[in-house]
Amino acid sequence: MKANPYADVADIAARATALPGAAYADLAVFDAEVRKVLRAGWLPVLRESEVANPGDYRAVEPMGEPVMVARKTDGAIGVFSRVCRHRGMLVGDAAGNARSLTCPYHLWRYDLDGALLTAPAMEDAEGFDARTCGLKPIRHELWGGWIFVNIGREAEPLAPRLAPLEARLAALNPAGMVTAKVLTFESPWNWKVMVENFLESYHHIGTHSTTLQRTNPGLGAYPGEHGALFTILENPAAGPENESFVVAAVFPMMLMFFSEGAPLGVWYELTDLEPRRFELRIHLLAAPELAASAEFVKGFAAQATGIHMEDIGACEGVQRGVTSAGYEPGPLSALEGCLWHFHRHLRECFR
Repeated sequence: MKANPYADVADIAARATALPGAAYADLAVFDAEVRKVLRAGWLPVLRESEVANPGDYRAVEPMGEPVMVARKTDGAIGVFSRVCRHRGMLVGDAAGNARSLTCPYHLWRYDLDGALLTAPAMEDAEGFDARTCGLKPIRHELWGGWIFVNIGREAEPLAPRLAPLEARLAALNPAGMVTAKVLTFESPWNWKVMVENFLESYHHIGTHSTTLQRTNPGLGAYPGEHGALFTILENPAAGPENESFVVAAVFPMMLMFFSEGAPLGVWYELTDLEPRRFELRIHLLAAPELAASAEFVKGFAAQATGIHMEDIGACEGVQRGVTSAGYEPGPLSALEGCLWHFHRHLRECFR
């Protein structure tokens, strides 16, 4: 196996090829991705609406890192490590509303900024200073209604690099949508198989021949604007009775879809990653008035589930194929330009 499976990613789109098999199965490659790509990049963890009120908090675990997200009393968002500064116990419950968070082990108590408020029986500990024992802050940014975190703390700022994507989505107003429902699927394939499947509509002609191909033909889709940290895929409608939609990714693995008609969308959250599996959480987003309709949510969930069930067979088949002895990367179509942008991002992370 090459030490860097992304070293040969082409500089020119017309010469782009699929990735080597080691990228989808090799443990050493996966471990390197965790360090260089996933923990080093910007990862979405919550919608802002999930901690809407002062005192709301929710525990998340991006790439296995215990993190707490809280809406502070002044309305700002606080993001900090959930690991108690005493003996490492996890602080607080999984979710709730409170003015402070308590470690259940020895009752050290922290405010919603992570600052230590009280620590029982520590007055005789030489050198103890509550001001230096707060929960460690986690670098975060707000964008499009999402809360993103950077576990590695050294990534370039997020929002300025997404300005063209923000402009493309402005009329669709993703920040104004709320979570209507979350669908969860066990996914026995490498995380990049999911990203790649999401970022091309070429497969509409096969995998979705009786569904998406009829409303948004795969051969009519085309890559839109892109940048070092994002890519856009435009999906025109088959006719005036159908609706166009836009697909986009914020690298490394924030995947989103928005309809050009009704105010709705989805985002795919990939969690609990291992070399050949992960858990997929499909978040259904909609304008508040639609999300409040049980009938709408039921239909939306059924539609999203139906499309993903078609994708499951494709992704499982790809995983079996790319990890077989007979696999050899083939050339990419011009319809797969967004995959090439993703592959170039991986190449840059490995340099």
